[in-house]
Amino acid sequence: MELEEAGSSPAGAVPVEFAGPRALMLRGLRSGQSDRWAVLVHGEGRDLDVWRPLARWLEEHNFSVLAFDLPGHGASDDPWEPNLALQAVTSAIAFARSGGSREVHLIGERLGAIAALGAAADGTQPVKSIVALSPHMDDRVTESTDVREARAPKLILVGALSPRALEGAELVFRGAIGQCEMVKFPVEAQGTDLFAGEWAVHAREKVLGHLTRQA
Repeated sequence: MELEEAGSSPAGAVPVEFAGPRALMLRGLRSGQSDRWAVLVHGEGRDLDVWRPLARWLEEHNFSVLAFDLPGHGASDDPWEPNLALQAVTSAIAFARSGGSREVHLIGERLGAIAALGAAADGTQPVKSIVALSPHMDDRVTESTDVREARAPKLILVGALSPRALEGAELVFRGAIGQCEMVKFPVEAQGTDLFAGEWAVHAREKVLGHLTRQA
């Protein structure tokens, strides 16, 4: 199956909005009719558009998908402050719960991956599993001691040809508690860019395999 073009939306995607931290309104797209939800968290300076190919793929494999913009990004309310990211993810999980989710999986890239891990560690909104794409600790979001408390099964994907990205991902991997797998691809690409190029299908299938094993 070929990847969808980055500009294409998941079939049947509908705009949604929900209250986030400090009463900021967060906006995004929800697609799919399954009670298994994947909540997608982009990195700093990006927006939900980076998830479009993966969102379509997950919807086709029986997941409901929520891709949303962090505060100060895309269509969500300003301002952007990194310390709001974790609370924004928690709000997104709560929105999925209110939409009838039986299980919630978090997929985050870069800073969004750290926010996802921190939200899972918080424990107020339990999650089924976590996928972290090129995570790199950022104490503007949360402390490393908090991130390591995320006990849900974790999958880390990283492009191994970037020494800095690899070092950051390995730090998260070594500190993880509980089940954690790390996959290194022989590319410089990071985050959602791992879903482009010759390793795209393998990366995408790694994510799907991780999610379905936790079902």
